[in-house]
Amino acid sequence: MKQTILSAFTAVLVSSFAASFAMADDLDALAGRWVADRADSRGRTFKQVLEFKKDKFKFSLTREGDDRGLYAEGDVKVEALGPFKALTMGNIQGGLSPTDLQPVNDDRAVIYVLGDNELITAVNFDKPRSEPPMVTKYTKAAAAQTLVIDKIVLHKTPQVTDFYICFDVTVGDTNKRFNIPNKTYQGSEITVQTDLAIANARADQSCKFVLKLDDVAGDECTDEMDNKSTGTFTVTATGSQTFKPEDGWSYTVHWHLK
Repeated sequence: MKQTILSAFTAVLVSSFAASFAMADDLDALAGRWVADRADSRGRTFKQVLEFKKDKFKFSLTREGDDRGLYAEGDVKVEALGPFKALTMGNIQGGLSPTDLQPVNDDRAVIYVLGDNELITAVNFDKPRSEPPMVTKYTKAAAAQTLVIDKIVLHKTPQVTDFYICFDVTVGDTNKRFNIPNKTYQGSEITVQTDLAIANARADQSCKFVLKLDDVAGDECTDEMDNKSTGTFTVTATGSQTFKPEDGWSYTVHWHLK
């Protein structure tokens, strides 16, 4: 009898440890950034982002063409909820931005299924709320990398004498500038080695830039420049794109992610 009880106790103990390790493994697998694109009843699109780091989560919702959004953050743990796995979210603070947060006082149990680079969540099933129950499929976002703009090849320019270059780049909230004071360029098919590095960039992000030329030192980074070209390209693992802002001016931007 004692042997039977001991065996049963051991089985329960092993099972409990196995479940604990499985939950810990899920938290490790959830680490990172998950993105879902959705549309409301009016057809307006918006983006939901869930981010997990250890036992913390962040959530944001932004609508295309609208500066307003929703943001929340708090603690998270993985628990068994009957036959399901659930993300239990507590100590939640929410607001319109990370700098505008108030306690929410409403813990959440979110049922989830974790697959290969895919996370499916079922929210508002744990108790009645003003929002209806909803199922959302997220895709794992690529880890942030560094975008390096290697060079600009100036095939032709409107400048006929020595000129100066100013190149401003924006990716997300990050701005970088390439400008070598008093460095002159001349002619056609000029390779300008920029090696401009922008941290925390991801594939599929938009990179916006402004390229300015002037034949007077110091004017190339001001509104007094002679020539100005704006452009955008989509970040990829490696790539290049040619721009032709006007007759007699064309150039190619080369980049890669590392």
